[in-house]
Amino acid sequence: MKRMKYGVLAVALASMLSFTSCLDGGENSTTMTYYEIVKKDALTGTYTSQMGYKVAPLNPADLANLPSASDYIQLHYTYDYAQDMTDGEIDATVYGYSLIRDGMWRPQAPAEGDANAPVSDVVLDSSNKPYDFFYKLDDLFLPIELFVRKEVDTNDVQEREAEMATHEFTLYYNADEDFTENGMTLYLRHKMLNVEDDDEFTQLSGGWWHFNIIDAMARYQEKYSKRPDKIIISFERNTKDVSYADNLVSEGKEELDYKKIVEFNEALSGSKGISKLLRGKR
Repeated sequence: MKRMKYGVLAVALASMLSFTSCLDGGENSTTMTYYEIVKKDALTGTYTSQMGYKVAPLNPADLANLPSASDYIQLHYTYDYAQDMTDGEIDATVYGYSLIRDGMWRPQAPAEGDANAPVSDVVLDSSNKPYDFFYKLDDLFLPIELFVRKEVDTNDVQEREAEMATHEFTLYYNADEDFTENGMTLYLRHKMLNVEDDDEFTQLSGGWWHFNIIDAMARYQEKYSKRPDKIIISFERNTKDVSYADNLVSEGKEELDYKKIVEFNEALSGSKGISKLLRGKR
C-alpha cells in the first residue's frame, strides 16, 4: 500500500459538505482556505483555534448533530481576511470537517496483550505547520491509516463513526527507558473491539485520534527540567492486513520536531492581532 502524504490524507479523511464552490476567489481575492484542529464550544457554537481566535461558522446547520467523541474537530473552511477581526472572532464558511476520537495513555511499557492488530501507517510530516499535530503543548493528534471491516460504508458518517468506535488506541511510555535528554518515545498500540469470527478487515481507511500527553510531559520535565526536542511515535505496521504474520509486520517510527511546537507557542504568546496569522494560505 503506497504511503499517503499528510496533506493528501488530511483531505481524504475530511467529510466534504454539499458545496465546494466557495474556495479561493482568485489572484486578487481576499478569500482564503484553511484547515486546522480547533476546540469545540457547545454553548456558543464557535470553535477556538490554538492561535486564540474563534471561528464562527456562517453555515452552523451543516455541523449540527455530528457524532461527537472528542472536544476537538478539524475544520476545513474559507474566510475573508479583509473582515474586521478586532474582536478575536472570524466568520467562516465550513466546507469540510474531520471527526476526532479520544485515545488513551498508560505510563508503562506496552506488553503482550495490549494490542491485537497492527496499523497500516501513522502519517506525520514535519514539513507541515506544527499545529497540524498539536493543540498548544500537551494535546497530540495522530492521523492513523488502518483496516476496517469490508462492509462499512466509509462515506456514511454515522456508519463510519460506529466502526471507528470499535478501534481503540493507547499511547504507552516508560519514562525510565524511553526518555532521553533529546526526546521521548511513545508507543502506539491498537485494539479492535467486538471482533466476530467472520469479520474481514480488508478496507483501508483512516481517522484522527487525540491524546492528552500532559502526564508524560510532566514526567519528562521532572527528569530533565525542560521539554523534549523531539517526540518519536513507535507503532506496529502491516500494510497488507491486520495479522501479525512475521514477514508482514515491522516497527514503524515517526518523528515530530517538538522544539518547533514550543517555538510556535512562544511566538503565539507574543503575537499582536490575528490578521497576520491568518494570511498564510493552505
